[in-house]
Amino acid sequence: MKDIGSLASIFLLLNLASSAAALWGLSLPVSQQQQPLVPAQGQQSIMDKLIPDILKPQTTEPSEDVVGGADQPVVSDVLPKTKGINIFAQMTRDFDSISSRLNDASRNITVLAPRNSAVQDLPRKPWEDPEDYAKFGDLSAYEGTDGQERARRNLRRFVEAHIVPVSPWHAGEEVESLGGEKLKWTKEGDKIILQPGNIEVNSIAEKVANGEVWVLNGVINYRSD
Repeated sequence: MKDIGSLASIFLLLNLASSAAALWGLSLPVSQQQQPLVPAQGQQSIMDKLIPDILKPQTTEPSEDVVGGADQPVVSDVLPKTKGINIFAQMTRDFDSISSRLNDASRNITVLAPRNSAVQDLPRKPWEDPEDYAKFGDLSAYEGTDGQERARRNLRRFVEAHIVPVSPWHAGEEVESLGGEKLKWTKEGDKIILQPGNIEVNSIAEKVANGEVWVLNGVINYRSD
């Protein structure tokens, strides 16, 4: 019975991050793994099948003006269609309050979306916290109802660290993310660099009615409670 309960807890935890976690390949049995983000030669990736390639030309300068309109797209419309950030885009859909904020045309935001490769290169998954492992052990940290809630809380904190509640966001302007981190950006030549962390902005991929989507080559550090 103990083995059955453990298997059930593991199954529920894997579903916590839904397809977001599966996109960059957890250590699942081969029979349970989803199609890879990067397809083999001659194959079409799963995201190519799901998301049409209707992207706008990418830019590298923040917008000086964001003007909304009833019929204009908002961040929630374009985030899933932005190339190379599928993992983070899926994470935002796991939380109703975050999805609602991205869809709110009355409140501007800047989404700092890490590239898939940046998330994949993390030393730990976004819902993992070393303090949880130290306190509860490797096997119990995210097992059971309490463990699943810890994982969900950690994942939410990761997502909120990458959403800034202003747009346009001006150079040198220090703002606090939804997760409480104080961030600012500067220009170094033709590059935009986020601080702290010296994180390079790969591109400003979308400018819509309620803000912008910035694609990052790294990940914002997010604090533990």
